[in-house]
Amino acid sequence: MKIVFFGDSVTEGVFELMNNPQGGFDSVFDKDRVYHKILIEKLKNAYSGVAFEGVNMGVAGNSSKDGLERVDEVLKQKPDLTVVCFGLNDAYMRDEKSYGDNMNAIFKAKKSGGGECVFLTPNMMNTYVAEGTLPVLYKTAADCAACQNEGVMDKLVSVGKACAKTSGVYIADAYAEWKKLAYYGVDTTKLLANKINHPTREMHRLFADVLFCAIRDNNLVL
Repeated sequence: MKIVFFGDSVTEGVFELMNNPQGGFDSVFDKDRVYHKILIEKLKNAYSGVAFEGVNMGVAGNSSKDGLERVDEVLKQKPDLTVVCFGLNDAYMRDEKSYGDNMNAIFKAKKSGGGECVFLTPNMMNTYVAEGTLPVLYKTAADCAACQNEGVMDKLVSVGKACAKTSGVYIADAYAEWKKLAYYGVDTTKLLANKINHPTREMHRLFADVLFCAIRDNNLVL
């Protein structure tokens, strides 16, 4: 069973961000600790008679617009299941209509191209500029915190879920689990490896668990 994971830097496997000598920053990749690696192992253990193949099609910095431009690359993989996770980079744009249009087009292309599809909702972003944030990213961190605190991310996720339901796409609602943690007083900013929008390695397990339940409960294993 081939599963394609289609998204942004979180899907690609970016965690911490480090200062570089040029005054910018470099990304720390750990593609063995990303959520889909964990998921594939969980699936192998639960369905020992099935051969699973995971294909990482995450690209750092991608928004839903970039995803739409790459959707044909996904279709060429002929996956049995595609997990779509965009939204973090769309939040900066504060354009819910464009996000909805792009997600509708991605889901429509996927459904017509064959195979099942799951919308994995993204994680929460930071709620404040945390100690340890790279100075070059202070402005970005402040903007992301505003997106989270002012409800931009909440609205964006609601739009994505509505698009998925309209298109007959399954939903794995990781965002709802992050919101529960926040509701019960957990400082979710401390669960971000880069202090802004990349979950820690431990929190990638939450994505894997939510996806596993969606796949199991909807009988998506071939």
